[in-house]
Amino acid sequence: MILKNILFWQPEKDWLKWMQKNTFRQKNLIILNYIIWVFFFYISYLLIKSDINIFWQILFATIIAEFIERIVKKNVPWCRPMFNRNDTTPIGLVNSWYKTGSFPSGHTIKAVYFFLFILQYQLFNPYVFLAIVLPLLTFRIIIGFHYPIDMVGGIILGSTVWLLSKGVVLPQNVNNIVQQIFNFIFFIN
Repeated sequence: MILKNILFWQPEKDWLKWMQKNTFRQKNLIILNYIIWVFFFYISYLLIKSDINIFWQILFATIIAEFIERIVKKNVPWCRPMFNRNDTTPIGLVNSWYKTGSFPSGHTIKAVYFFLFILQYQLFNPYVFLAIVLPLLTFRIIIGFHYPIDMVGGIILGSTVWLLSKGVVLPQNVNNIVQQIFNFIFFIN
C-alpha cells in the first residue's frame, strides 16, 4: 500500500485547475509543457554538429521511443491523473495525445536517452541538463499529467532505447550526404 501511494502520488491541490484560471498561467502551462522539446532540439544540434552519425542514433532512438510509447499507452490500465480529477486537456495541448494512458512518460523517455547521449559524448554539462529537465518533469507530475510510476517507466524505457541506439553507425557516404544537408540548414561552412 505504501509503495502504491508513492508510485501513484498526486498533490492534494488540483494545480492544473489553478493554472487554467487565468490567461497568464495558461500560457505558462503551455510553455512549460513544450519548452523541453526546444531544449532537446538544441541538444540534438550540439550532438549532431560534433558527429553526424549521432543523427542516426537520435533518429533511431526517437522512432523506437515513439513506437514503444504509443503501444504501451494504448494498453496501460490507468488514465492520466488529471482525468481522475475530471480536468480537461488544457487548450494548446493536443487532446488526442493526452487521452491515451499515462504510462510511460514520453517526456521522460526522451530526457533519459538524451541524458545518456550527453554522458556518452560529453558535449554538454550533464548537471546543467538535469537542472533544466528535472524541474520540467517534476512539473508534469504536480500538474497531473503523470504519476511517479510513469516517470519510472520512462527511465527504464529511455535507458533501453539508448542501449538499442547508441551503437548505430551508418556508412560514411550516407553520413556525408546528411552532413551537407545539416550544414546547409544551419548555415555551417
